[in-house]
Amino acid sequence: MDCVIYIRWSSSEQGKGSSLERQQDICRRHAAENQWTVVDELVDDGISAFKGEHASSGSLGRFVKDVEEGLYPDGVILLCEQLDRLSRQEPGRVFMWMMNLTDAGVVVATVDGARRYSKGNFDMASILEVVVKAQLSHEESEKKSQRLGAAWAAKRRRLNAGEKFVITRRAPAWLEVIGSPPVFIPIPERAAIVRRIFEETVAGFGKNHIVKNLNLEGVPPFGRADAWHASYVQKILHNPAVVGELHLARKARGSKRQVTGEIILDYYPSVVDADLHRRAIAAMAERSRKFTGRGRKLVNLFSGLAQCGTCGSKMTFRGKGRKQRADGTWVNEDYLVCDGYQRGKGCSNGVHYNYAIWEEGILDPIILEALHEDRSATQAEVRELEIEVARLERTWEIAQAKSDSALRIAVETGRNEAQTLWTELAAASDAAGDQLDDARARLVSLVHAPSVEEQQKRVGALRSSLQDEDETTRFEARSKVMAAVHALVDRLTFFGPYPLGVEMEVAGERLISIHYDELIQAG
Repeated sequence: MDCVIYIRWSSSEQGKGSSLERQQDICRRHAAENQWTVVDELVDDGISAFKGEHASSGSLGRFVKDVEEGLYPDGVILLCEQLDRLSRQEPGRVFMWMMNLTDAGVVVATVDGARRYSKGNFDMASILEVVVKAQLSHEESEKKSQRLGAAWAAKRRRLNAGEKFVITRRAPAWLEVIGSPPVFIPIPERAAIVRRIFEETVAGFGKNHIVKNLNLEGVPPFGRADAWHASYVQKILHNPAVVGELHLARKARGSKRQVTGEIILDYYPSVVDADLHRRAIAAMAERSRKFTGRGRKLVNLFSGLAQCGTCGSKMTFRGKGRKQRADGTWVNEDYLVCDGYQRGKGCSNGVHYNYAIWEEGILDPIILEALHEDRSATQAEVRELEIEVARLERTWEIAQAKSDSALRIAVETGRNEAQTLWTELAAASDAAGDQLDDARARLVSLVHAPSVEEQQKRVGALRSSLQDEDETTRFEARSKVMAAVHALVDRLTFFGPYPLGVEMEVAGERLISIHYDELIQAG
């Protein structure tokens, strides 16, 4: 008779051991001894039978669906090591599930006790056996769940009280756990790669470009992967462990990890400073919000930002490239055109704005604003204070979130202890806010405006790189400029045909108008 072997274990740790091989071996031998033909082997890796997830979304659930759809018209044996591999739910649920399965023509067999359960042979002894085994398995799982939950709750209380210790030897890929008592230590070469990923993100590079460079340079990937992947770079960029934070979570056996909202600062050693982390997060938000989907060559620096001043539609880039005229001269035929005009939606602004001319004219005031970084203090002093401000911002945000949560609990319950906790957390939040205000004031006092000469020198250096013959140099320069444009410009509006010009709002403060006649005269 045909036989399907079913193998399951609850945690990923068990899967790393011999659980798979052991269950496979004893089930295969049992099938051979009974002259059953094994037609399939089903494995549920790290899925709990206590919550019943395996019976709905796992391999076992798919097997039941196959049975219901008539995949085994002559019947089939479902063989497992022991009954609790099939379920650790309440006894009533287990018994009804087995009754439905055997009614569909399945013989449930276990190596343990060489038992078989099939339609028509559920006598009183079999019923009691199934119910008793299910009850024992369910109680065991429930007690284990409670013990683990209590142990982790105790660890969380110790961490929240400020105690420093390693709660699990599992660590991010750029850290290792050594010593007794164990401590986290950064792996220097991997920590450097993590910092590089954040620095390139701030520079305006997307994760695909970062991955491409890492793979081209032969940088070894973390873990067992054969190459870097964009999804893994994304995980690194969104992992709070890079700045030392542990975001506590609860995870029932075989269930998905659920974040509790509790955050432990300085649990891991930081490999990225708070300011770099903040700027990278902001850069990703800007890319996502304003100009996702841009091309590798970054031809249009104003993508997602430029709009028509007549109808409000976006300005569409129409790229025809450079063409040589009959007289031997070259002309750039890349244009920005109102999307509403192109689609016949009634807009009267049919001007084809020559992209090369307008990029040249628009960038000057934007780059001047973006490079407004010269300081009276040393760069090291300013950098140190920038990192302190970013760290205090993070600390204040977390303290504020904890205070808000405690306030909601106090309001909902009215309990004195909740009100006391809120008072303490509110005081901590206020103190963090005061520290942040002080650090911000000290940073402002260090900064002054750069000279016009220095601004022009910086603009010239960067502008010369925008059309560099080297693709990498050109891409890096245009990435930085594009990031600056979208971070600083709140509005970029093209007007025409009369008057013909651009109006932009920079840094939420200055309104700048550029007319076509001015550009031509300057050229």
